[in-house]
Amino acid sequence: MRTTTKRRAGQLALVTVAAPVAGWALEQAARRAEAGDKTSSTSRRLRQGGDFVQRFGRGPLADRLRQRPATTVTWRQPSPQPDQHRG
Repeated sequence: MRTTTKRRAGQLALVTVAAPVAGWALEQAARRAEAGDKTSSTSRRLRQGGDFVQRFGRGPLADRLRQRPATTVTWRQPSPQPDQHRG
C-alpha cells in the first residue's frame, strides 16, 4: 500500500508541477528564439512542444502558466520633450 501511495504522489507531482513548468519553459525558449529570428523553425518547434506538454498539466499552476496573451505589449517610457525655451 505504501508504494502505491508514493507512486500516486509522484504521478500527481508530474501532472501538477513538472508538466506545466516544462511547457512554460519551452514557451519562454520559443520567445527568446523569436526575438532573434521571427521565421526561425526552432521557435515554431519549441512552441509546438510547449503546447503538447501543457496538455498534460492540471491544476491551478497549469491554468496560470497556460494563459498566453493575445498580443505582446511592450511598455516604453515616453521620450522627454526637447526644451524649447533655450535660447
